[in-house]
This record gives sequence, C-alpha cells and structure tokens, in this order.
Amino acid sequence: MKAVIVTNGDIKNLLQLKHILTAADWIICADGAAKYLMAIDIVPHILLGDLDSIDGEALNWMTDRGVEPVRFPARKDATDTELAVDYAMALSPEEITIVGGVGSRWDHSLSNILLLKKLLNHGISGWIVNENNEITIIDSSLELEGKKGDIVSIIPISAIVKGVNLYGLEYPLVDRTIPMGSSLGISNCFKDTKAKISLTEGILLVIKSKEE
Repeated sequence: MKAVIVTNGDIKNLLQLKHILTAADWIICADGAAKYLMAIDIVPHILLGDLDSIDGEALNWMTDRGVEPVRFPARKDATDTELAVDYAMALSPEEITIVGGVGSRWDHSLSNILLLKKLLNHGISGWIVNENNEITIIDSSLELEGKKGDIVSIIPISAIVKGVNLYGLEYPLVDRTIPMGSSLGISNCFKDTKAKISLTEGILLVIKSKEE
C-alpha cells in the first residue's frame, strides 16, 4: 500500500502532484496543503493539523465533500507533517511519499527530510518529491531508475558511512568510507537508466535531481 502526504510547502507543478496522487492508495492532507488539492479537484481521505494555515474556502471545500478535519491544538509537540507521517505509518504502508515537504522555510524543510529516518526505522520506504528532486534515506541498498545525465548525490548523515558502492553512475565507488561533512558524493550522474547504491554501515541521504 502506498500513502501520499500533501503538505503546505512549495508545490509548483500541480500536474505532477495529480500524477503522484493517482497512484496512491491513501491521501493525507496536512492543513494548508488543502489549497493544492482543491486546485486539482482531488479529495483526500483525511485532513489533519492545527488548521492555522488553511483558508476558509479550502476548508469549506473539504467539508462539503465529506472530509471531516482532525484538528490538533496549535501548541503541540509535532509539526503537521510529522502528525501526517504518524497517521500514515499507522496504516502500515510499504511506501510513504511526501509532496510539498520542502520550501522557503529551511527549518521545516530539514525537519521533513529527516522524518524519512523515522520511516526508515520502521521499515517503510519514504520519499520527499518535488519538481526537480526525489529524496530518500537508506541504510543498506537502493536501486534507482532515471535518465542518462540525471544527477544523483549521496550525503552521509551519520558520523561515518562504510562500504559505499555506486554502480551505473558516471563516478563509481567501491567499498568506500565517507565521513559526515564530505562532499565526495555530490553531483554524480546516471550513465544509463539504472543505478544502484549500497553501503554496509551508516546512513545516507540520497537525492536524485534534474536541472530546471
């Protein structure tokens, strides 16, 4: 089962959002992201959050379509995105994709990216997707598909990452150790349409990107 969380960051490509949502088994809307779903006329299974950023028109649109909001207090110990992630995890999905998880607020963006570690800890494949990037966190291996020339970067987010292997990329690595703070893994690229990343110890942030 695949769950998609739509959050109130920057979503510039509504056609991409609609495409992602058509493949979702469960759609969760976090607070002000309701404006994006209203714009593409897709009704989520649930709307949740403290409802401090949703406007009246979007809220009425949701309730008119039978979506009863799950409201949390404004003073709380988790962001709306984390509340949505916790709700999605309770559904026991194989994969959770967050759209709108990054934007102009770097504190929220970084917090949302690191929520992928929470999903990894529970054995759930987690992704943050926007118009130009697909972001995930791994502790073992990952196979990627893309176009020749698509950019792939790996960033250590544990003190050290050992046994790093990169296959199918312009700059391969074999059994490499990379410490946190190294830029060694930035701006690699696909040689063809498939690539593989593996490691034996540590945690990697993996970002597949395309130029605008």
